[in-house]
Amino acid sequence: MTDVPAGRYAPDDLLESVVRITELRDRDNLGLSLARTLHELLGAGRVVLYRLITDHAGHALLQPTATAGSHTDTPGTPECAGCLPLDDYPEHARCVVQDQALALADATRLFPVHGSGDAVVGLLEIGGKTLAGWDEHLVRGFLRIFRNYLALLDDSERDTLTGLLNRKTFDRNIARILNRQVSDVPAIGPGPERRHLPSGDVSHWLAVMDVDHFKRINDRFGHLYGDEVLLLLARQMMEAFRHHDRLYRFGGEEFVILLEPTDRRNARKVLERFRARVEDYRFPQVDRVTVSIGFARITALDAPSNVIGHADQALYYAKHHGRNQVCSYEDILEQGRLRNMQVSDEAELF
Repeated sequence: MTDVPAGRYAPDDLLESVVRITELRDRDNLGLSLARTLHELLGAGRVVLYRLITDHAGHALLQPTATAGSHTDTPGTPECAGCLPLDDYPEHARCVVQDQALALADATRLFPVHGSGDAVVGLLEIGGKTLAGWDEHLVRGFLRIFRNYLALLDDSERDTLTGLLNRKTFDRNIARILNRQVSDVPAIGPGPERRHLPSGDVSHWLAVMDVDHFKRINDRFGHLYGDEVLLLLARQMMEAFRHHDRLYRFGGEEFVILLEPTDRRNARKVLERFRARVEDYRFPQVDRVTVSIGFARITALDAPSNVIGHADQALYYAKHHGRNQVCSYEDILEQGRLRNMQVSDEAELF
């Protein structure tokens, strides 16, 4: 263990820093708290926390998720602004591959960030400060706290069967999206009564997906094979959607997808591509499985229950009109088909 000079870190400050980090229940704010804490304790010029992600082409990227210092103190955004292609940063790549801290020439230190199972899931970059041995020891200690707490968050945020995010996490994420849209779009109307409207056709989209005739699968093959279908479907989702799209299991055979901002045409294209992927996949024993998907726009005027309700209505329409298809709430509303929709036998549809 590295000896720390007397008075270098006040015990009360260290304890308060640990309390501040572990009182949070959100991984983005947790990362921001870590960056702020190390920035303050070390007196560094800049602290950046990166998440290691992969784009659709298979290229490794470092996504900044929290920054403290250099007149900036913000959590990362869902969009990948500022992502670093790992191939273009050999020192960062070496830190990831070799899983070891590195000192760069410009008084910058890189530290690997570990997730559960000791896999490297990101990097911590500390700039503008030459770190002594006791400083490095402090950083490694806080990174261990960060890793352990991320594991606890994973347990609380994810569905135990599929590993997808759960309903509780969805409620928190959808509220954040709505709050962000309210602050991002222009306001109309005078004074405190002004309302906010979305701009253009680019928006977040919420899709509700349901396995067609899942009850028949359970009845014919048993719940063990039914669970396997859900597991394999979740795996297909994780492989097919973008890193920034959020994937949830609500329970049973119902899944929810939060798409990052795009237009309606592209949202449909993404969801239709996944529907076809499931149809082409052959599930063990069960063989062919299909899904129905309903999706709706998320706007700043919506309450979470309204967004889910709209996507659910589009899903019911898809179920009622043949299943194995993707339906948009906005499309069926504009075409006047929503008011004529009647669902007479819910059990048969599902």
